[in-house]
Amino acid sequence: MESNKMKVSTKWEKEFVFSMTNGEGNQLKMDAHAGGGGQNQGVLPMQALLGALAGCIGMDVRAILKPHIDQVDSIEIVTEGTKENNHPKSFIAITVTFVVNGEVPSDRVWRAITIGAEKYCPVAHSLKADVDYFLVLNGQDVAKP
Repeated sequence: MESNKMKVSTKWEKEFVFSMTNGEGNQLKMDAHAGGGGQNQGVLPMQALLGALAGCIGMDVRAILKPHIDQVDSIEIVTEGTKENNHPKSFIAITVTFVVNGEVPSDRVWRAITIGAEKYCPVAHSLKADVDYFLVLNGQDVAKP
């Protein structure tokens, strides 16, 4: 049974390189732009967010298309984000384009995309989540000033 809680650990390696590890030991390496001090050793965190959205909705679409999956040759999801010019430079628009090849009817694919986006994809819904921050410094919880 799936838990309501999810936890990953993200550790600083060097410079601006961070590595996220999930409970199963799978990793995602992130780094900053070269112009911002990064070393091009991983994806940008905002790219990871776009990839997480694409992976999430893609898995939902794949599950919903299960009865027709033998008619699908390939699925590619191109996710583009437009960011604000000023800090925090958050996404103000995201476009998700499904490039599907095969003999599956378009209405089935659109149905799967719509249901996945509106009902199932937790990443899409989490983009509106409240975020709380906590600090543990040298083993001690530190309250916000």
